[in-house]
Amino acid sequence: MTAAPTTPTIPTTTRAAVINGYGGPEVLVAAEVELPASTETQVLVDVAAVTVNPVDLTTREGVAIPEEDARFPMVLGWDVAGTVLATGAAVTGLCVGDRVAGMVFQPIEQRGTYAKYVNLDAGLLAEVPDELTLYQAATVPLVGLTASGLLEEAATGGVKTLLVTGALGAVGRHVVALAARAGLEVIGAAALDRANDLRALGASVTVGRNDFTGAVRERYPHGVDAAIDLVGGASSHAAFGLVRDGGRYVTAVPPYVDGTGRFEPGRNISPSVYQVSPDTDRLNTLLAQAAQGLLSTSIEYTYPLDEAADAHRRQAAGGLRGRVVLLP
Repeated sequence: MTAAPTTPTIPTTTRAAVINGYGGPEVLVAAEVELPASTETQVLVDVAAVTVNPVDLTTREGVAIPEEDARFPMVLGWDVAGTVLATGAAVTGLCVGDRVAGMVFQPIEQRGTYAKYVNLDAGLLAEVPDELTLYQAATVPLVGLTASGLLEEAATGGVKTLLVTGALGAVGRHVVALAARAGLEVIGAAALDRANDLRALGASVTVGRNDFTGAVRERYPHGVDAAIDLVGGASSHAAFGLVRDGGRYVTAVPPYVDGTGRFEPGRNISPSVYQVSPDTDRLNTLLAQAAQGLLSTSIEYTYPLDEAADAHRRQAAGGLRGRVVLLP
């Protein structure tokens, strides 16, 4: 006698790491929170891994979302990878048991992915290739989409040489790898003792991260075609100054994070601040590239959800060669 198929129990609450106000890592605490019922276009995801990103830290500190707009308790997190536990009636293309990864724009709903279960629009999710673990897949969405979008904005109009600051950060590594694969001559600014790491990613030229103006100017006296800044502050101004007249300059550092002031258009260069957005088609491509080993999915530290505060402390300490990942 064949047993009848079982219907998964749909949770109404979830364990999550939340903040009830802004502050240091200590404000990030574990709690049981309500899990709203999914809509007909959503899927319920049993979360396997969530990557900690710098934007999570600035959000926790109250830099990214003004306090008057904050809704507490707030769940942080943009990246997610897990398994589909249930699907809404209108969902096509995803089934229970599918392995998926995606990115949410946390500031909108302020209900991010630091949780055991999340309801997400099916359109935000891409299937994870068999060659990747869910832990690895969780490292791809935000940084991959950011890197790909930055490169698309910067590498237009005959750009052949590209300066990248913060080239060994999580986004920077992807920018360098994607740009090199696209045939650009990449100048990576990073710690000099890690020049070999940059070359392994495909960088043609490596320069120091703190004072690179002279080295770049000597090699490119007329300036580079484009620059992507991932640091802000003095590095951003230096990178802008090294772009040739009429070149391209794009940054991922929002003005509210970089207190050195906005750039004014000059020398026929219009500075652009890139804001990432979900793009499932692009994410599918990025996951495929990660599965082929073309993009780094290195994980350096993992923490259980209840230790999210410690994960934030490690992320803030810097010096990472891989990602910090929460395991709900």
